[in-house]
Amino acid sequence: MDPLSLSVCLSVRLSVYLRVPPGEDNSPENMLLHGPFSRKPKRIRTAFSPSQLLRLERAFEKNHYVVGAERKQLASGLCLTETQVKVWFQNRRTKHKRQKLEEESPEAQQKRKGSQHVSRWRVATQQGSPDNIDVISDD
Repeated sequence: MDPLSLSVCLSVRLSVYLRVPPGEDNSPENMLLHGPFSRKPKRIRTAFSPSQLLRLERAFEKNHYVVGAERKQLASGLCLTETQVKVWFQNRRTKHKRQKLEEESPEAQQKRKGSQHVSRWRVATQQGSPDNIDVISDD
């Protein structure tokens, strides 16, 4: 392969790798915008209408999980995508779980927060039981 053909081939491969359309300039500024580490444009947040929220909440009261044909039907009835409905239900389940935990007594919340903190610390420091924890030495 002659040097010119090789250069064109490499340029096309590089532009595909860097997501730069062929023919566009390969300047450093353009590489930053379209390079392998460039981010997708930020997704616009979905603003649900009051009527959509009402129907979603009613569906959530009946069942905390909506899948398959039920999700497809709900999405089309609300003029939303199935993904938007799926994410709404995920977020709503998280909110429901948080609300349930907040209804518990403050003592139980504090105890659980403390134990979660210790558990995360044990995992992060690869500590096993409390017997293995050395809190005095500087090691």
